[in-house]
Amino acid sequence: MTTQTTSTHTTDSTASPTALEVVKSFISALERLDYDAAIALAADDIRWVNYPLTTARNKRQFEKALRGMFKQAERFEVQYADIHERGNGVVYTDRVDIFEGGGLSMTLPVQGELRVDDGLVVEWVDRFSWPKLIAEIGSSLPAIVKRTLRR
Repeated sequence: MTTQTTSTHTTDSTASPTALEVVKSFISALERLDYDAAIALAADDIRWVNYPLTTARNKRQFEKALRGMFKQAERFEVQYADIHERGNGVVYTDRVDIFEGGGLSMTLPVQGELRVDDGLVVEWVDRFSWPKLIAEIGSSLPAIVKRTLRR
């Protein structure tokens, strides 16, 4: 005699997303170049430190800086070496950001921490090598100049 057992798995649709899920959604929106979706996941008092470049202290500054940085973006991709939740809503990322646009083609290793509260990103701190960034921009300089002269 064969007995068949059926297992049912229910998901609570009212459960809040974890900090890790929020961060993955946030970065995924950036990868799709969907800035409105990314900005919607930012708290009104978000603090963004893109060391050594820019700091935003509220959602308006964050949106302005984000749209400025991605103004000519044609491609943005994140390749994770590590992403995990550390607790208390803090998500650590060790990743490579790939950016293409405006003649710039850049692959930049980045370490970041994003803090999530009530389903929104309240703090985003990224660190990367300034010399590596300059080298990436320098190697793209001929394409940047060529693109600029064609306008």
